[in-house]
Amino acid sequence: MTRALPEPVRAVRRWGTDPLVPFLLFSLGALAAAAYGHVLTWAMIGGLAGYTLSGSV
Repeated sequence: MTRALPEPVRAVRRWGTDPLVPFLLFSLGALAAAAYGHVLTWAMIGGLAGYTLSGSV
């Protein structure tokens, strides 16, 4: 015999498996990356320069 899940658990599970959720998360991530693009660019350049200057290449 299986137990029925409480209604809040079913609602969260239904929302978490909605196909629209990944689309919304990726869209928000893209907007955040676009807003902080200059910071991310300098972080990548700094990381690559540090890797190069450390003799790891």
